[in-house]
Amino acid sequence: MKWADHRRITLEICRYYELPESKETAEMSVLPDKEPDYYLHYGRKRIYRRRVPHHETMSVETAFNYLIQARKRFISGMSFAEPLGRALHYLQDYSVDPTESIWIFKYRSDEAHEEREGVLKSIPVDFRAVEEAKKLICHPHEFKSTVYNTKRGRTPEEIMGACSFLTSLAIKLILDPDKPENLEGNYNRALLIHFVAVVLPWIIVAFNTSFAVLSAILSYVVHKLDFNYSKWKIDYKWFEVNR
Repeated sequence: MKWADHRRITLEICRYYELPESKETAEMSVLPDKEPDYYLHYGRKRIYRRRVPHHETMSVETAFNYLIQARKRFISGMSFAEPLGRALHYLQDYSVDPTESIWIFKYRSDEAHEEREGVLKSIPVDFRAVEEAKKLICHPHEFKSTVYNTKRGRTPEEIMGACSFLTSLAIKLILDPDKPENLEGNYNRALLIHFVAVVLPWIIVAFNTSFAVLSAILSYVVHKLDFNYSKWKIDYKWFEVNR
């Protein structure tokens, strides 16, 4: 997406939410192009440093990580223009479907990508989509799945609709997120179950220390696959329940 469109869309929707740092956030929304984010790719012989792609699922993960930073700064009363602006950049770029189709097959087309992004300057922000996102009940742990389930655009109107929706949803997640009922109780329950599940494999070691490596692996796998705990942990930290 062109820088002018990033700035325009971000500024208009931030002003809709009466964000004090609307202009600053709009300016920060072009930072991922100016100062790219990188990730490490492990090859056969070396580790490569690669730029985070802007139209793939990794961009959503990166955006959410920046939203976590923005939320922490918002709660602390600090400026959150930079992490929010960076997050919005990735979500807005992700709104553009860069693929073409042949029968049932899809392939990435740089030509289609450039063409779709180049015609947005004449399309106004879709405030119906902004309102839809504002009214949608979306708990913090549901944000990424909501983004993935949002239809990405190929026509200018579709792109602007998706872009306006996701931009609005992200800002709402910072300023006025939807809080699950009995959050603290559900988190504590999930934490207890998670602790027992993670510790359980280490009982084997009490009988035979040679199983220590196996226990460590099982414990790690349980930790990573406990999605119920991960869900409540995200929501719990989002609202800083202990503050």
